[in-house]
Amino acid sequence: MNFVKRGLLGITRKKGKSLILLAVIFILGNLISGAISIQQATENAENNIKERLGAKVMLEIDWEAYEELSEEERDNFVPEELGIDVIEQVGALSYVKYYDYNLETYLGSDSLKSYQGEGMDEDFVHFGPSMDFRLRGINYAPVVDFEEQKAKLVDGRTFTQDEVNNGSAVTIISSKLAEMNNLHVGDTFALKNDFYYYDYENEEEELINSRDLVLEVIGIFESQVVKENIEEDFDGGYIDWMDIEYQNTLYVPNKIVSAENAFQFEQMLTVEPEFAEMYEEEGGSFDYYIPTFVLNTHEDIEAFSEEAIPLLPQLYTVISSGDHYHNISGPIESMSKLSNYVLIAAVFATILIIGLVVLLFLRDRKHELGIYLSLGERRGRVIGQILIEVLVTAFVGITLSLFSGNFLASQLSDTMLKVDDNSAYEDYDYYFQSGLTTDDAIDSYEVTLDANYVLIFYGVGMVTILISTLIPLVYIVRLNPKKILM
Repeated sequence: MNFVKRGLLGITRKKGKSLILLAVIFILGNLISGAISIQQATENAENNIKERLGAKVMLEIDWEAYEELSEEERDNFVPEELGIDVIEQVGALSYVKYYDYNLETYLGSDSLKSYQGEGMDEDFVHFGPSMDFRLRGINYAPVVDFEEQKAKLVDGRTFTQDEVNNGSAVTIISSKLAEMNNLHVGDTFALKNDFYYYDYENEEEELINSRDLVLEVIGIFESQVVKENIEEDFDGGYIDWMDIEYQNTLYVPNKIVSAENAFQFEQMLTVEPEFAEMYEEEGGSFDYYIPTFVLNTHEDIEAFSEEAIPLLPQLYTVISSGDHYHNISGPIESMSKLSNYVLIAAVFATILIIGLVVLLFLRDRKHELGIYLSLGERRGRVIGQILIEVLVTAFVGITLSLFSGNFLASQLSDTMLKVDDNSAYEDYDYYFQSGLTTDDAIDSYEVTLDANYVLIFYGVGMVTILISTLIPLVYIVRLNPKKILM
């Protein structure tokens, strides 16, 4: 009889042993299936969140490396400013899709009302000089925030490169700011650049000088940032501080911000002559550029860092939007680690337990196998028969556990994520301001039964069963049919 047919008949004629083997494989298969399901879900969640974070990188001082300096080195350390020449060198790397470098300053206004959060417009009380409006200078005319879907233009246009190069007095404002102040594209408004000086002898703050900055609205944007970090204030209004700052942001050319910074600096020179002398000696500047680079893909971040860091001044490093993922992905990473441990333990347990079960079954069938060999059947065909019996049974068991393991993984991970979420992972994403939180990471976690998962599960499951079966098959190789039949 053909050994394939003998193997198939062996499954049906030894129903008890086949059911025992099927039950063991089903139980262990659930562990493997559940672990792979969770791994796939965590990997998908990581990819989704990183895609939403974008492939953005920035250049900053490495404060961890700074802390490792000796006390004397820290005292003598003067951070070197990132010049435009360095930024342009880094921007020329092949991994960069586009880049920008920004100046920022804060100004107030006597006529313009600032956005202060939902339900807070009437009750908000402001103390001291107004600095409610953030001017964000740009050098990349299409605006990186619009290109990266942080905001979208709902009216008007973006800058032209000529407006950016010439420092034209034009701006793009948020829709909420426009609505509050009844501003439209083509309107103009004035901001105030006040210079206050605090007299420590009299303990009073004095307005030294002030000037107006008149801007024309050329565009209106709407924020696309997910807002989850919302707190309810004592009056029942809702406050999202990151959203408030962004709604009060005015995009302008860098030269506009530089001119306002220069005005502040000139006023400082008039009241602080010692500061002026020190400034002239050190050749300092009020212009502090914040560079942002958008790479082609996430996978370019590591290679970009390796090539960019040698171009940077001492102690500067590369931070990426991907770093933010680790700040909000606590529960997801916990699940990923747990699933790795479970998968490794399940594979070893399967190899051990299935190996022992198959070995015990082979010892019970010693006389049957001895007869095959004494009749001239080749050992390879006998081994093939056993492999068919085990693998066919394993295929049925693995198929059953494919669905049940996936279902159990879904239920288990939902429960564990809710428990872990109570530990409140919070992150304000200061540099990239994506607005994504731990809840967003958890929401993107979903256990699914897709083709990738099915292929991986069958691959891992069948290879594990095959390994666990091959080891006890050494028993057949060592069988001596003469001794068995005597």
